[in-house]
Amino acid sequence: TEEEDRDGFDYLYDIDRLADLPGRRLQSKRNHINRFESICPGWSVEEIGPENLAECAAMDREWNRLRRGQPESEEETLADERHALSLAFCHYRELGLSGLLLRAEGRVAAFTMGSPIGPDTFDVHFEKAFSDLPGAYPLINREFARWLRECHPGLRWLNREDDMGLEGLRRAKSSYHPDRMVEKSTVELLDAL
Repeated sequence: TEEEDRDGFDYLYDIDRLADLPGRRLQSKRNHINRFESICPGWSVEEIGPENLAECAAMDREWNRLRRGQPESEEETLADERHALSLAFCHYRELGLSGLLLRAEGRVAAFTMGSPIGPDTFDVHFEKAFSDLPGAYPLINREFARWLRECHPGLRWLNREDDMGLEGLRRAKSSYHPDRMVEKSTVELLDAL
């Protein structure tokens, strides 16, 4: 039997749309970025490498500390993500990961990382930002798309993966109006009698 797995659908976006945020539908993202820039005028971005991986790991620990007390299903998902991210930090180069961090007032305010999954598609595995800095998420998202577009001129798509069935994540990913959804299903093999 086959069953559609909506929680596992991947969100695909045209890299130019995420890098440029054109049009009325993405106006709110530009507004959030403007708000961040007014709060933190000296922000900067840096490529993630051995010299700043530990800062990203520390930021992730703090981000998770601030998220404690979530519903049990979300706690399990966050625990799985923490484990995957700690492995990514330990084996960053071996896994072929690339990433960017956003620095505001000297501290890491956000980071994102992923890897190519084809000649025209880059998969964004992780993205974290402090929610006390309004606009940090859309800014790191935009800057990463711009950076990838510059570093990999053949890229056309950013796969921002699934929403794991988390309502807040689904809202956030949908708010960028994906160009495509990669539908997935769960297949159960039945024993032949």
